[in-house]
Order: sequence, then structure tokens, then C-alpha cells
Amino acid sequence: MQSTIHISKLDPSPGAKSVKDSQFNLKKLIENYSNEVNKHEFDYFISVLKQKQSNADFLAKLLKELRHLVDRLEPNKFENSFINIIFYEIKWAEHSANKIILDSLCEFLIDLNSAYTSYVHKCLGMMIKMFTLTAENNVNNENMYSIAHKMIQNLVKIAPTSKSYIIKLCESIYPYMIKDTPIQEAYIKNLLRLADQFKDLRLGILEICIQKILKIDVNSTREQIIEAEIPNDDQLLQESQIIPDEKLQKGMKHPLADRLDVKMNCVYEYIREKCIDPITKELNWESCKSIYKDLLYTFDKYILFTYGSSHVQFIMFYICSFRTLLSEGFLDYLWKKFNATNSCAITKQICSYYIGSYLARAKYIPITTCVATLQLMVTWIHNYIEKNANSPNISNFEMNRTFYALCQTVFYVIIFRNRQLFNGSNGNENSKMIELVKSWKLNEIISSKLNPLRYCLPTVRKKFARITYVNQIAYCYAIIDSNSRTSLPVSGQSSLNIRMFFSNQNDSFENKKESSKNASLLDNPLDSFFPFDPYLLNRSKNFIEKFYVEFKDIYSEYLDESSDEEEEDEDDELSENDYDTDEEISRSDKTDMDTEESDDNKNLRMKINMEKLSNNFFDSDLEDSIDG
Repeated sequence: MQSTIHISKLDPSPGAKSVKDSQFNLKKLIENYSNEVNKHEFDYFISVLKQKQSNADFLAKLLKELRHLVDRLEPNKFENSFINIIFYEIKWAEHSANKIILDSLCEFLIDLNSAYTSYVHKCLGMMIKMFTLTAENNVNNENMYSIAHKMIQNLVKIAPTSKSYIIKLCESIYPYMIKDTPIQEAYIKNLLRLADQFKDLRLGILEICIQKILKIDVNSTREQIIEAEIPNDDQLLQESQIIPDEKLQKGMKHPLADRLDVKMNCVYEYIREKCIDPITKELNWESCKSIYKDLLYTFDKYILFTYGSSHVQFIMFYICSFRTLLSEGFLDYLWKKFNATNSCAITKQICSYYIGSYLARAKYIPITTCVATLQLMVTWIHNYIEKNANSPNISNFEMNRTFYALCQTVFYVIIFRNRQLFNGSNGNENSKMIELVKSWKLNEIISSKLNPLRYCLPTVRKKFARITYVNQIAYCYAIIDSNSRTSLPVSGQSSLNIRMFFSNQNDSFENKKESSKNASLLDNPLDSFFPFDPYLLNRSKNFIEKFYVEFKDIYSEYLDESSDEEEEDEDDELSENDYDTDEEISRSDKTDMDTEESDDNKNLRMKINMEKLSNNFFDSDLEDSIDG
């Protein structure tokens, strides 16, 4: 039976303007083209196909006829011509509501790839490109997504080795960060859906997602987001008259921040779906462990050493909120990396900043885990002081950066956890905690020859001095006054590091260095940063804020500003970024860092945590601790 299809055949003569009704013998056209006979007729057929691609009846009949001819569509003859037209130039999305055409398309593609598996790569690309479709122009995008995912699964069954193409195609087709937010959202949702269908590809897909989100994150700085999101009084008044208050928080005004917000929201939703059973609403521990391992791997490979990221690291903050063992495992991973003999000074500093910011900001971390981690850090600091007491390099700032960074981390955590450490509701428990902190001999640390207070951020130094003075733990003001009379050596943006921290920025280091001359480098000699500074993205912050500790200074009303250090503005922020200003609250008020736990249980838990951490119980791979 000959394959024929009714179309309007264009008159090939140059002067012809009329269109004649005719029949194309599709089988003969394909045979002639393969034999390089009358190729112009096939070319005219292609041109008509492009013109009539919106004609549903025409496409349906074409696909039906092509199914009987797939064995003749040899790749070396048709791959770069006719097949490219079918895969990439016909707008199948225009027929997204036509089930007959979509079913016919799937059947044709399955038959074609079964006949010639060399087409699988192109067909996978066609399907993955469908992930960028949005609901514009009356396109039923859900139908197209379903077709794409169904076809990818069928193609992998036809050619199992084609899995190796999927990751490369997902990365190459990924929309650039300036593409519209709906396209970005559609693509990342479909990638995460694809990760569910192919478990062995999930890590690779998560790596792609994290890398692309990171690019947006570092190109939408905290300063840019804050500047765009906080309007002046006139703008606020005008907007409030038009838009209800609850709608003001839905989107981000900064374009890149808006795309970042949507993508972060998609990742959080995916994590929640994997970790929480949708029916019982209980934790699916096995699934949670599995995705934690993948996310920890991507964190170690991409996030940890990326300078300028403000929000992507909160993915680890969120996944660790599901069980205490995960947060302890994350802390153990950071502490082991800090102590690793092959870790350079930069790595150690970064790990110390992550430990400090995480302990300070994660509401779900119990005080026992916090105290056990502080104990490890304080022990390391005392050992370092003892080892370097008579070192000729004791005054060399660069050689002791790791020590200064870890000291500042300890001070920072004590500031945030001061209410739990010194102002507990149980008197007996409170006295025990204070005695434990006194056993850390903080006074010996700050009065050592290394002089760690000298290199702290001014606000950290000020608040730590205030808290330790009130609780008679350490006496910092004399040292601070002495340091204030001695200027710090200007180390520039030294080892933390020009090559690493400015490599991802648009401006060159020379421009950065020139612009920083007028800014006081002495305020931040350690190049300190706090990875878990307040979360600024409106849509996705709902996943974070219930686990997040806001800073409250409970001692601000009890102290006189007696030293020059205390005469600084009381509204100073707690970091170089964006922190809550001091609030005067009474000792009877509870902060969101308070936890309710019995004295016996707390002591027992603290003892267990101390033993775990000191014995390296936790495994960053979670092979021993979590699986056990």
C-alpha cells in the first residue's frame, strides 16, 4: 500500500504563483531523497510542512504515515534535515490540548528510536527542551511535561546507555539566569521531577540545580536586594494604596532575586516532599538520609567555597531541621574539615564561620549540642595557645588567622546563646551552666599574647565584652582599651583570599582593592562573614523563619557605657551584613533561643554529645552515625 498524503503542492516553476491541489507519495519522496533523485520535491514538501504545522489534521495524518516508514529514515540521510524539522522546528506545543496528535507523536518517536537508536540523543534534547514551556499562548504545559517525562522513560528503556546523555543535556539546555522567572521555575521543577524518576541521576541533577542557583545568588548581593526591596516613604505609600499588604511580600523587586526566590522555593518543596510522608505527615527517615547525603556532597563541592552566596547555603540549614542527628552530622562534617591535616588556612576559616553562624542561628540545635561544640573549639584554642606560647611567630597575624577566626566564632556563639548559657529559668541548672562556661577559661584566651580581641569585628568584641562582664566570666574592657591605643597592621584582603573570593565577581581585584581603600579594612581584618545572616527572599522564607534565631541583646539595659568601646552606636549591627538591632528586653522575657528541657535530661544529653563529638562519633558520610 502506497503512503500518500493530501497537501497543497507548490508549483516549482519560478514564475508560478498558483497553488495546485495534489497528492504527495510520501514513500516515494523518501525513497527518491535517499537515492538523491528529485531532491527538490522533498525540499518543497518540507517547506509546505513548515507552513501547515498548525493544521492538526495534516499533522495527524503525517505522523500516521511516517510510522510505516521509520525504517527508511536513515540517520545519515535524514538526521540533519527532515528529522531536525520534526524535532525542533514544528511547534508541537500549539497542539498541547490535542490528545490524538500527542499520542501519534509519541508512537512515531518510539518507533523511530527503536529502528535507529542514534536518534535517541536528539529526541532526548527535544523532550528536555519542553521543560522550558510555560502556560503562555494557551499552551497546556502540564500535558507537554507529562509527554516529555513519559518519552524520556521510554527512550531510556529503548537505549539504556542514553542515560549518560541526560545530565549533559539538562545542563546545556538549562535557561540562562536572565530568562524570565516562569521559565526558570518550570525548568527546575521538571528537573527535580526527573530526579525522582531516575534515582541514579538525582545527584547529578541536584549538582546542576545548585550550580545554576549559585550563579544567581552571587549576582544578586544582599546589598542589591535590600536596596531594591526597601522603598522610600513615597513609594511605600503609593504601593500600599494599590496593593494589599499580604501581596506585597509575594514577589521580589530585584529581578535576579525574584528568580532566586522561586528556585529556592522549588528546592525546599522538593526536600519536604522527599522527607515528609504526604499521607501520614511523618518523617521518612530513609529518604531523608538519602537526600541529605546528596545535598551534603553538593554543599562540599560547590557551596562551601563560593564567595558571595547569601541564600543557597540555607538548603543545608533546612534539611538539617528534620532531625537532630542531621544537624549534628553537619556540625561534625564542618569540624572534621576544620581539623583535617590537608585543610588549608582558608578552608579552616570558612568552616569556623559556618560552625559559628549555624550554631547561632539554628533554633532546632539543642543547647547541649551547642555546648559540646563550643567545648571542642575552646579546647582547640587552649591547645593552640599552649603550643605557640613561645613561638617567634606569635605576633604574625597571617600565620595565626585560623586561631583568630575560631576565637571570634566562640565569642559570636556565646553572644547569641547567652540567654541559655547564663540566664536559664532553672537556678540550679543555670549555675551549672555558668560553672561549665567558667571552666573554659575564656579570660586566659583573651589575655593571651595572641590577643584575639584585637582582631574581632568591633560589634562582636563589644557585645562579648558586655555579656562576659555581667556574668563575671571574662574581663575584656582593659584589653580593649589597650588595643584601641595600638593601630592594627594593614593586611589588606590577605589570604582569605584574593584568588578565591574575587574570582566569581564581575569587578577585578584591583577595582575591589581601590574601592576599599577609603573603607576601614581594620574593622574586618579577618575578612569575616556569617553564612546564615538573615534570609531576605519573600516566597521561600516561610521554610526558614520558623527555625531561625533572631538576635536579642538581653543585657543592653543593665550596663553603663563606661568605655570608649561602649560609646559606639547602640544600633550597630552584629555583622557586616544585616542583623537585627539591639532590643531591650527584661530577664523575664523569653527569646526564641529558649528551650524547655529537664535538668536531668539536659545533663545526660550534654554528656552524650560531648562523648560523641570528642570521639568523632558523627560521620560526615553518615555511614556509621546515621545509618546506625
